Amino acid sequence: MEVMKILLAALLCISQVAATCPESEQIHCGTSDSCTRIRYICDGDNDCGDYSDEESGICRAWRNEYCERGSVRCRRMGDTNCVTISRYCEISDPPCEGDLDIRLCYMLREEKLRPLEEIFLPSEESAMRRSSVEEAEILGEEFLEKVNVTVRHPDCPQFYTRVGDRCLSVFFFGKVNWGEARSFCKTIGGDLLTLHDGAEKFHELVHLLREHHITTDFWVGGSLRNETEGWTWVDGAHMELGTPYWTIRSTTDCRPRTYSVGVNSTRVANEGACYHYQQAPHTPAEGHCAALNFENYFYMSDEKCLELKSPLCVFPKKI
Repeated sequence: MEVMKILLAALLCISQVAATCPESEQIHCGTSDSCTRIRYICDGDNDCGDYSDEESGICRAWRNEYCERGSVRCRRMGDTNCVTISRYCEISDPPCEGDLDIRLCYMLREEKLRPLEEIFLPSEESAMRRSSVEEAEILGEEFLEKVNVTVRHPDCPQFYTRVGDRCLSVFFFGKVNWGEARSFCKTIGGDLLTLHDGAEKFHELVHLLREHHITTDFWVGGSLRNETEGWTWVDGAHMELGTPYWTIRSTTDCRPRTYSVGVNSTRVANEGACYHYQQAPHTPAEGHCAALNFENYFYMSDEKCLELKSPLCVFPKKI
Protein backbone atom coordinates (compact mmCIF):
# COMPACT_ATOMS: atom_id res chain seq x y z
CA MET A 1 0.00 0.00 0.00
CA GLU A 2 2.85 2.39 0.86
CA VAL A 3 4.46 1.76 -2.54
CA MET A 4 1.13 2.50 -4.26
CA LYS A 5 0.84 5.78 -2.34
CA ILE A 6 4.34 6.80 -3.38
CA LEU A 7 3.64 6.02 -7.04
CA LEU A 8 0.35 7.92 -6.94
CA ALA A 9 2.08 10.88 -5.35
CA ALA A 10 4.76 10.81 -8.02
CA LEU A 11 2.15 10.68 -10.77
CA LEU A 12 0.34 13.61 -9.16
CA CYS A 13 3.54 15.66 -9.12
CA ILE A 14 4.23 14.80 -12.74
CA SER A 15 0.69 15.73 -13.78
CA GLN A 16 1.05 19.11 -12.10
CA VAL A 17 4.18 19.86 -14.11
CA ALA A 18 3.01 18.28 -17.38
CA ALA A 19 1.29 20.08 -20.24
CA THR A 20 2.41 23.54 -19.08
CA CYS A 21 4.75 24.13 -22.03
CA PRO A 22 2.94 25.77 -24.96
CA GLU A 23 3.85 22.94 -27.38
CA SER A 24 3.89 19.18 -26.93
CA GLU A 25 7.47 18.76 -28.18
CA GLN A 26 8.88 21.09 -25.53
CA ILE A 27 10.37 20.55 -22.07
CA HIS A 28 10.88 22.82 -19.04
CA CYS A 29 14.36 24.21 -18.47
CA GLY A 30 16.15 23.24 -15.29
CA THR A 31 15.93 26.38 -13.15
CA SER A 32 13.04 28.33 -14.66
CA ASP A 33 9.53 27.94 -16.05
CA SER A 34 10.74 28.66 -19.59
CA CYS A 35 10.62 25.83 -22.14
CA THR A 36 12.86 24.66 -24.96
CA ARG A 37 12.21 22.24 -27.79
CA ILE A 38 13.22 18.65 -27.13
CA ARG A 39 15.10 18.56 -30.42
CA TYR A 40 17.35 21.40 -29.14
CA ILE A 41 18.69 19.28 -26.26
CA CYS A 42 22.47 18.89 -26.52
CA ASP A 43 22.72 20.79 -29.82
CA GLY A 44 25.62 22.89 -28.53
CA ASP A 45 23.55 26.04 -27.89
CA ASN A 46 22.54 27.35 -24.47
CA ASP A 47 18.84 27.54 -25.40
CA CYS A 48 17.61 27.54 -21.78
CA GLY A 49 20.03 30.19 -20.57
CA ASP A 50 21.03 28.05 -17.58
CA TYR A 51 22.80 25.35 -19.64
CA SER A 52 20.36 22.72 -18.35
CA ASP A 53 19.77 21.65 -21.98
CA GLU A 54 23.55 21.14 -22.38
CA GLU A 55 24.22 19.37 -19.06
CA SER A 56 27.11 16.94 -19.60
CA GLY A 57 25.45 13.87 -18.06
CA ILE A 58 22.30 14.33 -20.14
CA CYS A 59 24.35 14.85 -23.31
CA ARG A 60 26.40 11.69 -22.78
CA ALA A 61 23.15 9.71 -22.70
CA TRP A 62 21.47 11.80 -25.45
CA ARG A 63 24.14 11.00 -28.04
CA ASN A 64 25.33 7.61 -29.34
CA GLU A 65 27.54 6.27 -32.12
CA TYR A 66 24.78 4.51 -34.04
CA CYS A 67 22.03 7.13 -34.55
CA GLU A 68 21.84 10.90 -34.89
CA ARG A 69 21.62 13.12 -31.81
CA GLY A 70 18.34 12.63 -29.96
CA SER A 71 17.74 9.19 -31.46
CA VAL A 72 18.61 5.70 -30.27
CA ARG A 73 18.47 2.11 -31.51
CA CYS A 74 15.20 0.31 -30.78
CA ARG A 75 15.20 -3.50 -30.98
CA ARG A 76 11.65 -4.73 -31.28
CA MET A 77 9.89 -7.70 -32.88
CA GLY A 78 13.08 -8.85 -34.61
CA ASP A 79 13.94 -5.46 -36.15
CA THR A 80 16.42 -2.78 -35.11
CA ASN A 81 15.80 0.84 -36.10
CA CYS A 82 16.82 4.33 -35.01
CA VAL A 83 13.92 6.17 -33.36
CA THR A 84 13.75 9.42 -31.43
CA ILE A 85 14.31 9.09 -27.69
CA SER A 86 10.78 10.38 -27.09
CA ARG A 87 9.37 7.67 -29.35
CA TYR A 88 11.57 5.00 -27.71
CA CYS A 89 10.04 5.88 -24.34
CA GLU A 90 6.47 5.81 -25.71
CA ILE A 91 6.53 2.49 -27.58
CA SER A 92 4.91 -0.43 -25.74
CA ASP A 93 3.43 -3.90 -26.30
CA PRO A 94 6.24 -4.80 -26.79
CA PRO A 95 8.51 -1.97 -25.66
CA CYS A 96 11.85 -1.13 -27.26
CA GLU A 97 14.95 -2.95 -26.05
CA GLY A 98 18.25 -1.11 -26.30
CA ASP A 99 21.03 0.74 -24.55
CA LEU A 100 19.11 3.91 -23.67
CA ASP A 101 19.51 5.23 -20.13
CA ILE A 102 15.91 4.86 -18.91
CA ARG A 103 16.34 7.92 -16.71
CA LEU A 104 15.93 9.99 -19.89
CA CYS A 105 12.41 8.57 -20.28
CA TYR A 106 11.63 9.51 -16.69
CA MET A 107 12.94 13.05 -17.33
CA LEU A 108 10.82 13.40 -20.47
CA ARG A 109 7.73 12.19 -18.62
CA GLU A 110 8.40 14.80 -15.94
CA GLU A 111 8.80 17.37 -18.74
CA LYS A 112 11.67 19.03 -16.88
CA LEU A 113 15.40 18.98 -17.54
CA ARG A 114 17.53 17.89 -14.60
CA PRO A 115 20.83 16.02 -14.11
CA LEU A 116 20.41 12.27 -14.45
CA GLU A 117 22.15 11.60 -11.13
CA GLU A 118 19.20 13.30 -9.43
CA ILE A 119 16.72 10.85 -10.98
CA PHE A 120 16.02 7.63 -9.07
CA LEU A 121 14.09 5.01 -10.98
CA PRO A 122 11.21 3.01 -9.51
CA SER A 123 12.27 -0.60 -8.95
CA GLU A 124 10.16 -1.82 -11.89
CA GLU A 125 12.03 0.35 -14.38
CA SER A 126 15.36 -0.69 -12.87
CA ALA A 127 14.34 -4.28 -13.55
CA MET A 128 13.55 -3.33 -17.15
CA ARG A 129 17.12 -2.08 -17.53
CA ARG A 130 18.50 -5.36 -16.20
CA SER A 131 16.32 -7.29 -18.68
CA SER A 132 18.70 -6.25 -21.44
CA VAL A 133 20.85 -9.21 -20.35
CA GLU A 134 17.96 -11.55 -21.11
CA GLU A 135 17.42 -9.80 -24.44
CA ALA A 136 21.10 -10.28 -25.26
CA GLU A 137 20.81 -14.00 -24.47
CA ILE A 138 17.77 -14.32 -26.75
CA LEU A 139 19.63 -12.57 -29.56
CA GLY A 140 22.56 -14.92 -28.94
CA GLU A 141 20.31 -17.95 -29.39
CA GLU A 142 18.89 -16.50 -32.61
CA PHE A 143 22.45 -15.83 -33.81
CA LEU A 144 23.45 -19.45 -33.18
CA GLU A 145 20.43 -20.70 -35.13
CA LYS A 146 21.44 -18.54 -38.10
CA VAL A 147 25.06 -19.70 -37.89
CA ASN A 148 23.96 -23.34 -38.01
CA VAL A 149 22.20 -22.82 -41.35
CA THR A 150 24.62 -20.39 -43.01
CA VAL A 151 28.22 -21.46 -42.32
CA ARG A 152 28.05 -25.20 -41.65
CA HIS A 153 26.70 -28.30 -43.39
CA PRO A 154 27.93 -31.92 -43.43
CA ASP A 155 28.08 -31.92 -47.26
CA CYS A 156 30.30 -28.82 -47.45
CA PRO A 157 33.75 -27.66 -46.28
CA GLN A 158 34.14 -25.73 -43.05
CA PHE A 159 32.36 -22.32 -43.06
CA TYR A 160 30.01 -23.33 -45.91
CA THR A 161 26.39 -24.44 -46.07
CA ARG A 162 24.56 -26.29 -48.82
CA VAL A 163 22.25 -24.33 -51.14
CA GLY A 164 21.00 -26.55 -53.96
CA ASP A 165 24.05 -28.21 -55.50
CA ARG A 166 26.49 -25.55 -54.29
CA CYS A 167 28.29 -24.75 -51.06
CA LEU A 168 27.89 -21.11 -50.03
CA SER A 169 29.32 -19.19 -47.09
CA VAL A 170 26.66 -16.74 -45.90
CA PHE A 171 28.97 -14.81 -43.56
CA PHE A 172 26.23 -12.47 -42.30
CA PHE A 173 28.01 -11.39 -39.10
CA GLY A 174 31.07 -9.83 -40.77
CA LYS A 175 31.12 -6.35 -42.36
CA VAL A 176 33.88 -5.45 -44.83
CA ASN A 177 34.33 -3.59 -48.11
CA TRP A 178 34.10 -5.36 -51.47
CA GLY A 179 37.83 -6.03 -51.83
CA GLU A 180 38.11 -7.34 -48.29
CA ALA A 181 35.05 -9.53 -48.86
CA ARG A 182 36.70 -11.15 -51.86
CA SER A 183 39.93 -11.70 -49.92
CA PHE A 184 37.96 -13.35 -47.12
CA CYS A 185 36.27 -15.73 -49.57
CA LYS A 186 39.64 -16.71 -51.02
CA THR A 187 40.97 -17.30 -47.50
CA ILE A 188 38.32 -19.99 -46.94
CA GLY A 189 38.89 -21.59 -50.35
CA GLY A 190 36.25 -19.86 -52.47
CA ASP A 191 35.40 -16.58 -54.15
CA LEU A 192 32.57 -14.08 -54.13
CA LEU A 193 29.36 -15.57 -55.49
CA THR A 194 28.51 -15.23 -59.19
CA LEU A 195 24.96 -15.47 -60.52
CA HIS A 196 25.35 -16.48 -64.16
CA ASP A 197 24.09 -20.05 -63.81
CA GLY A 198 20.34 -19.40 -63.97
CA ALA A 199 17.55 -17.70 -62.08
CA GLU A 200 16.72 -20.93 -60.22
CA LYS A 201 20.03 -20.77 -58.31
CA PHE A 202 19.34 -17.14 -57.46
CA HIS A 203 15.90 -18.03 -56.11
CA GLU A 204 17.37 -20.86 -53.98
CA LEU A 205 19.71 -18.35 -52.35
CA VAL A 206 17.00 -15.75 -51.70
CA HIS A 207 14.75 -18.46 -50.23
CA LEU A 208 17.49 -19.41 -47.74
CA LEU A 209 18.00 -15.79 -46.66
CA ARG A 210 14.30 -15.14 -46.19
CA GLU A 211 13.52 -18.47 -44.53
CA HIS A 212 16.10 -17.85 -41.82
CA HIS A 213 15.38 -14.12 -41.39
CA ILE A 214 18.77 -12.88 -42.60
CA THR A 215 18.57 -9.09 -42.85
CA THR A 216 22.19 -8.35 -43.81
CA ASP A 217 23.46 -6.74 -47.04
CA PHE A 218 25.89 -8.93 -49.03
CA TRP A 219 28.68 -8.38 -51.51
CA VAL A 220 28.66 -10.63 -54.60
CA GLY A 221 31.34 -11.11 -57.24
CA GLY A 222 30.33 -8.49 -59.80
CA SER A 223 32.00 -5.17 -60.59
CA LEU A 224 32.37 -2.42 -63.18
CA ARG A 225 36.06 -1.75 -63.77
CA ASN A 226 35.51 0.44 -66.85
CA GLU A 227 32.55 1.50 -68.98
CA THR A 228 33.98 -0.09 -72.14
CA GLU A 229 34.23 -3.58 -70.66
CA GLY A 230 30.95 -3.25 -68.75
CA TRP A 231 29.81 -5.21 -65.71
CA THR A 232 31.68 -8.50 -65.26
CA TRP A 233 31.85 -11.31 -62.74
CA VAL A 234 35.07 -12.15 -60.91
CA ASP A 235 35.57 -15.11 -63.26
CA GLY A 236 35.61 -12.75 -66.27
CA ALA A 237 32.11 -13.54 -67.56
CA HIS A 238 29.89 -10.63 -68.52
CA MET A 239 27.02 -9.94 -66.14
CA GLU A 240 23.47 -10.21 -67.43
CA LEU A 241 21.68 -6.90 -66.89
CA GLY A 242 17.98 -6.42 -66.23
CA THR A 243 15.41 -8.92 -64.96
CA PRO A 244 15.45 -11.19 -62.95
CA TYR A 245 18.58 -10.18 -61.02
CA TRP A 246 18.69 -6.38 -60.80
CA THR A 247 16.54 -4.22 -58.53
CA ILE A 248 14.48 -1.20 -59.55
CA ARG A 249 14.72 2.25 -57.98
CA SER A 250 12.17 5.01 -57.62
CA THR A 251 13.27 8.42 -58.95
CA THR A 252 11.81 11.91 -58.45
CA ASP A 253 12.18 12.74 -62.13
CA CYS A 254 10.56 10.67 -64.85
CA ARG A 255 12.31 9.42 -67.97
CA PRO A 256 11.22 7.68 -71.15
CA ARG A 257 12.38 4.11 -71.60
CA THR A 258 14.12 2.66 -74.65
CA TYR A 259 14.59 -0.85 -75.99
CA SER A 260 16.99 -2.39 -78.51
CA VAL A 261 16.04 -2.99 -82.13
CA GLY A 262 18.59 -5.01 -84.05
CA VAL A 263 22.26 -4.76 -83.20
CA ASN A 264 22.99 -1.03 -83.00
CA SER A 265 19.59 0.63 -82.82
CA THR A 266 17.26 1.64 -79.97
CA ARG A 267 13.67 2.83 -79.94
CA VAL A 268 11.64 4.85 -77.42
CA ALA A 269 8.98 2.66 -75.77
CA ASN A 270 5.26 3.41 -75.62
CA GLU A 271 5.42 6.68 -77.56
CA GLY A 272 7.79 8.27 -75.07
CA ALA A 273 5.76 7.55 -71.92
CA CYS A 274 7.49 8.85 -68.79
CA TYR A 275 8.45 6.44 -65.99
CA HIS A 276 9.49 7.06 -62.37
CA TYR A 277 11.24 3.69 -61.96
CA GLN A 278 14.69 2.84 -63.30
CA GLN A 279 16.42 -0.51 -63.14
CA ALA A 280 19.89 -0.86 -61.64
CA PRO A 281 22.71 -0.42 -62.42
CA HIS A 282 22.89 3.37 -62.69
CA THR A 283 23.91 4.92 -65.99
CA PRO A 284 26.35 6.59 -65.69
CA ALA A 285 27.69 4.42 -62.88
CA GLU A 286 27.52 5.63 -59.27
CA GLY A 287 28.56 2.42 -57.51
CA HIS A 288 31.00 0.00 -59.12
CA CYS A 289 30.47 -3.18 -57.06
CA ALA A 290 27.47 -5.52 -57.01
CA ALA A 291 25.54 -6.30 -53.84
CA LEU A 292 22.38 -8.02 -52.64
CA ASN A 293 20.75 -5.62 -50.19
CA PHE A 294 17.99 -6.52 -47.75
CA GLU A 295 16.34 -3.17 -48.52
CA ASN A 296 15.96 -4.29 -52.15
CA TYR A 297 14.62 -7.75 -51.22
CA PHE A 298 18.04 -9.14 -52.20
CA TYR A 299 17.74 -8.08 -55.83
CA MET A 300 21.12 -6.95 -57.11
CA SER A 301 22.22 -3.31 -57.05
CA ASP A 302 25.32 -1.27 -57.84
CA GLU A 303 26.92 0.02 -54.64
CA LYS A 304 30.01 1.99 -53.63
CA CYS A 305 32.82 -0.53 -53.20
CA LEU A 306 34.08 0.84 -49.86
CA GLU A 307 30.74 0.41 -48.10
CA LEU A 308 30.67 -2.29 -45.42
CA LYS A 309 28.64 -5.41 -46.19
CA SER A 310 28.91 -9.15 -45.56
CA PRO A 311 30.81 -11.56 -47.84
CA LEU A 312 28.71 -14.05 -49.82
CA CYS A 313 31.14 -16.75 -50.92
CA VAL A 314 30.85 -19.82 -53.14
CA PHE A 315 33.07 -22.92 -53.02
CA PRO A 316 34.37 -23.78 -56.53
CA LYS A 317 33.29 -27.45 -56.53
CA LYS A 318 29.62 -28.36 -56.84
CA ILE A 319 28.15 -31.15 -54.75
